[in-house]
Amino acid sequence: MSEQSGSNWDWWSGRKAYNSSHLEIYYAIRQRNLQWLTDLSLSYLSTKRPCSILKTDLWNEAKKDEPFFAEADGVKVGIDVSGSICKMARSKHGGTILITQGSIEALPFASDSFDIVWDISTIDHSERPEKVIDEYSRILKPNGVLLLVAENPLCLSYPVTKIQSLVKKHVPFIAYLHSRILRACLKAELEVIDHFKTNVHLPTFIVYPLEKRGMLERINRGRSTLWNFCKKYSVVIARKKSPMNSMGENESG
Repeated sequence: MSEQSGSNWDWWSGRKAYNSSHLEIYYAIRQRNLQWLTDLSLSYLSTKRPCSILKTDLWNEAKKDEPFFAEADGVKVGIDVSGSICKMARSKHGGTILITQGSIEALPFASDSFDIVWDISTIDHSERPEKVIDEYSRILKPNGVLLLVAENPLCLSYPVTKIQSLVKKHVPFIAYLHSRILRACLKAELEVIDHFKTNVHLPTFIVYPLEKRGMLERINRGRSTLWNFCKKYSVVIARKKSPMNSMGENESG
């Protein structure tokens, strides 16, 4: 099996909800973290805005009502393997986001189409991460930027999340080692600009006091090795090499 089928995600779209009142603070923290990550990735673009943005799933827009993509400055295109998710996203954002159904393993776009690609934990749903990253490299313009946000298998909470997934209390996913993602980027002619861990994922009785004291954002953006084992996401920001850069590297080699 490669990427999980659209019908599977149609089923999950009707089952999974993000409206628990006791998690409102958690949702706000997550949204702030994603806004920071997407803004950070945009800061690495050399092209003038507005730019062309591809986001590779639409759960944030259809199910979570997170505005960071819909409110971004640029031509926004969203793709999702689930027809149900696409339908929900169109009903909410059809006027601002161009939405299509399709697979990240065979993106229905021409080469060199986008200035930036945002994968917010989409690659976790494919068994062929190298194929996915090759596709991202193909559809990025030269010097285009890729933001990859993926599950961190070394996070202390990972076993709990995986068990929840196995008993269908959490969406299915595969967590890849950070080193594998980095190697796949390099093989796909993507220059890694930055990589780190973020989004502390601990019980609310730990996270909420950190948030109340104003410490959580600094920890989420920090690079402490100790805190890395408490962070849910591995992040990679990479840039597609331009033909001139690739030629220069080949000549110097």
